[in-house]
Amino acid sequence: MREIDVDTWHRREVFHYFRDFDDPYFSMTANVDVTSAFSVCKAEGLSVSLALLHRAISACNRISAFRTRIVGDKVVEFDMVHASQTVLRDDESFSFCYHEAGCELRDFVTRGEEAVARSKSSEVLDENPGRVDQVFFSVIPWVSFTSFKNAQRRDHTQTVPRIVFGRIFEASGKRLMPASVEVHHAVIDGIHVGTFFDTFQKLLDETA
Repeated sequence: MREIDVDTWHRREVFHYFRDFDDPYFSMTANVDVTSAFSVCKAEGLSVSLALLHRAISACNRISAFRTRIVGDKVVEFDMVHASQTVLRDDESFSFCYHEAGCELRDFVTRGEEAVARSKSSEVLDENPGRVDQVFFSVIPWVSFTSFKNAQRRDHTQTVPRIVFGRIFEASGKRLMPASVEVHHAVIDGIHVGTFFDTFQKLLDETA
């Protein structure tokens, strides 16, 4: 982790402009092509959800803005961020499940399945409360939504990106999935979200 010197930061004016907005968050939703990744997962018996999560957190880690957070009165950039995923329990409540990034796809899926099983049986909502070196993920598998808005605390330093996957659907011979990315504009701009979608798509296409 390194501290960013805001006074010399190339984004200092934008940072100061958006930091104290009543609502400093913006959200962008787009469909991604999961055809290749879906086929590989089905052929190998891999969890599609966890494979897509691996590709998404890998994309986040390639973009410095997605690793940047406001911590107290400082701005820091983490060397790596990890994934926190909502997991639906049998009673229709949910918990937050932690997934460590930085490993190969199949190892990530194997560890992820174990983590999801633990989370489903746990009575703890969040096993890593307060950590900001994460990206928050959710899945809404019942709806191929076209937009999404997350609940937010009334704390304008909540700079953890939130990514939500929707229901996969077929169109023009492809399997598509809506993905919503919601970010704090003090640390992430539209160009960074665009880069995320481009990088995520490339990693999906490279799944093998």
